Amino acid sequence: MKKEIRLFIYSIIVTILLLTIAGCADSTGSDKENSKQIEEPSVYVKIKPLQLVSFVDNIYVLGTAKAFQHAKLSSNEGGKIRKFIKDKGSYVNKDDVILVIDNDVLKANLNIAKAQYERAESTFVRQEIVYKQQVTSELTYLNSKFERDAAKANFELIKARYDRTFIKAPFAGIVDQKFAEIGETVLPSFPIVSLVSMNKIKVVAGVPENYVNMVKKGSYVEVVFKDLNNAKFTSKVTYVGTTISTNNRTFPIEIILNNRDGKIKPELSAQIFIEKAKYENVFVIPEETLTETDLGPAVFIEKDGIAEMRIVEIISRSKNEIAIKKGLNDGDNLIVVGFQKLIRGEKITVIK
Repeated sequence: MKKEIRLFIYSIIVTILLLTIAGCADSTGSDKENSKQIEEPSVYVKIKPLQLVSFVDNIYVLGTAKAFQHAKLSSNEGGKIRKFIKDKGSYVNKDDVILVIDNDVLKANLNIAKAQYERAESTFVRQEIVYKQQVTSELTYLNSKFERDAAKANFELIKARYDRTFIKAPFAGIVDQKFAEIGETVLPSFPIVSLVSMNKIKVVAGVPENYVNMVKKGSYVEVVFKDLNNAKFTSKVTYVGTTISTNNRTFPIEIILNNRDGKIKPELSAQIFIEKAKYENVFVIPEETLTETDLGPAVFIEKDGIAEMRIVEIISRSKNEIAIKKGLNDGDNLIVVGFQKLIRGEKITVIK
């Protein structure tokens, strides 16, 4: 009897131990599952939905702004500067007088020449009348004509010299510089003032020779001035040079821009994007989102919370953007932030 009781108690103890061990095992398994869930963190990313757009492939060169017209004005006569009608910084119209050279002597000679010419003209008119009436000889008539013509030529010569003492603007523009002041004596052909036209600006640049068959007169361009808060101007190539420079293997181009507000200053640096080709219905992605792999260039796409790698085919690159021909679909979510350390199939969370 006692033996049976001991066996019964022993069986109860064994059962309790087994239940305890099983409970611990379940608890350990549950803890492992929870731990596993915690150990699967999600990478935070930002995305950009893709859609088909147009893309312009450009040739990029650096250029410099130049005054559309620029002239250094001088006097053919020379002499002392009497006065400035227009000072530095003044706007002038075409044929406006900018300054006057001392011309008192020429003015006096002009008055004398004018009087001589008028007297010779009057004498010739009288001689012509009497000659037609056959009262005077032909020699007298011809002498009066020659004297009239000589007096006229002398008058016109002195008048031309007198007119040249008034330095006039050959085109509308701004008096940009003065190289002499009132009272200074200037020699003939010595520059006195500089005149620039600012209503238009000419942007000049050199294009590498390998693009010689791609850049034509009339090619569309975009000109960007970084120092003017990235101001953009669209225009066309107005001039293409016919020779290649032996110094840097480039050919010159020119672009004319409207500059009515005067914002663009001569010698300002410019970024020039010349249209080389235009593509329609392509995907355009930021260049930095492209990853190089053994299989070729690839990008990461977000799909149902998972990072999916796509191998893509590139059409062209321009302005830090890439046009993609194959590998993407309309509506794909391109991962633009957080893609650097992603691996295929990794769990991701999209943030705004």
